[in-house]
Amino acid sequence: MYKPAVNYSVISSHDLRSMIYELYNLGDVLECRFLCNGLNDTYLITTNESKYILRIYKTNWRNKSDIDFEIELLGYLISKGIPVSYSLPKKDGNYITEIQAPEGLRFAVLFTYAEGNFLDNKESALLYGEQVAKMHLVMDPFKCSHNRFSIDLDHLLTKPIHSIKSVFSDRPEDIAYLESLALLLQKRVENISDGLEWGVCHGDLHGWNVHFHNDTLTHFDFDCGGYGWRAYDLSVFLWSRVRGRTKEHFKNESWNIFLESYLKIKPLSDIDLASISTFVAIREIWLMGLHTGNSEVWGANNYGDHFSGNVKFLKEWCEENDIS
Repeated sequence: MYKPAVNYSVISSHDLRSMIYELYNLGDVLECRFLCNGLNDTYLITTNESKYILRIYKTNWRNKSDIDFEIELLGYLISKGIPVSYSLPKKDGNYITEIQAPEGLRFAVLFTYAEGNFLDNKESALLYGEQVAKMHLVMDPFKCSHNRFSIDLDHLLTKPIHSIKSVFSDRPEDIAYLESLALLLQKRVENISDGLEWGVCHGDLHGWNVHFHNDTLTHFDFDCGGYGWRAYDLSVFLWSRVRGRTKEHFKNESWNIFLESYLKIKPLSDIDLASISTFVAIREIWLMGLHTGNSEVWGANNYGDHFSGNVKFLKEWCEENDIS
């Protein structure tokens, strides 16, 4: 009998329910439901008193130091009054549980539940911009003893391009375009890097990682966060509002409201503001690399259907924003 290696396994919800009951002081665990297979696996934990989110990190996605950084950052933000979904300690005071899965070691962390829902309207964009600005200000003095990856050009461009090439070697024209564009984007950032604000970033502010509830919000999912350019952090919201659209629809009211609200709380330099369109293109390449890099788990064929659309968007965005 042949016993192949395993790239990814789904941990039993039944066993996780027992694990949560044993490790945490949450009372009776009524349900453990597998919600989604994304960058990590997400489970909804329901007790007789509340709801929680269990995240099981995929093997080799984040190391323990990365996770310790995230946990400490969330605790810091809560202590400063920033509304975030934060990590909960176990009975022994530790936060991380090691799980020996068929594919290797995985880490599990329990988080508070972010009440509410995703909203996309003027009021939510206004509140979101204000709260992101407050979060950036609070994160400025944050210090942590744990190492965390940087959201730099290697993270955003070099590694993604390498990943894209490994999957789409049969599309040499598109690869040549992406390599040329990545080099151009890299030079644009390097030329102004001394004038760009650098600090702790959420890393994934596309608008779906926040829930709105009773005129308040809760940030969650800081898994892509780290030290990076603040202009990049903001660009992710614009990117989420324009990607997949034609250039006739690149002007976006939600983005304008979000940015105006942000700037009332936290000013940014002209250099930072001018760089946002560049970072939108960089974000798209990062996402392409993310999909190809996870193709052994998510499937290469599913993403292949979207590859041409990614390239089309990049060409139109760069043309419209004079990125050449």
